[in-house]
Amino acid sequence: MKAKTRKSSTDELQFELKYCERCGALWLRPAGGGQIYCVACGREMAQLPAPLREPEKARRPRKPPRGTGDGDFEGCEGVDLDELGGVA
Repeated sequence: MKAKTRKSSTDELQFELKYCERCGALWLRPAGGGQIYCVACGREMAQLPAPLREPEKARRPRKPPRGTGDGDFEGCEGVDLDELGGVA
């Protein structure tokens, strides 16, 4: 992976202070670079096997939404809701 460096108008390289996300050591990397590990940790991390992908958890199928959108209440056949009164 190539590190992108910014050059100022006087052809000077710019660096930024970065800490290693594994051991916490401070080091300099080219400005805008994507390295997150120091050189020593980068070498060790490269030797590790790739992480195993966890199998996706089984999911229950979704239930269809209640009602079909026609405004009828299921299970209320024969009951006149207006006749019952009550508060809306």
